[in-house]
Amino acid sequence: MTPAAVASSFHTALITTSSGRSTVLCHEVLPVVAFVASPPQAGASLPEFTPPPTWAAAFEMGGFRLLDVDELSMPLASADTSELAEEELEQVGYWRPSTVGELMFNWWD
Repeated sequence: MTPAAVASSFHTALITTSSGRSTVLCHEVLPVVAFVASPPQAGASLPEFTPPPTWAAAFEMGGFRLLDVDELSMPLASADTSELAEEELEQVGYWRPSTVGELMFNWWD
């Protein structure tokens, strides 16, 4: 499968500031953003989640919620998945994500 053929549940943006580079993951449906250590490679495991940089508050002013590392690293077994649709639960059963981050930001949507 070519990278262009890989579906994902998110979009990415690489933002460069005077203090360095940050990779932002923007969920395709939900108004949430997360940050990872380096740009993801299509179809591969996501890089490690990182805390939002200080300038990320700008996303909150735009109506987005910043996801922190603890929330994204939470075992899926400990998360409340009661609001997921039947189709989403089927995908969880098939792909078996182990964390909230793996469920929210994935290549199988």
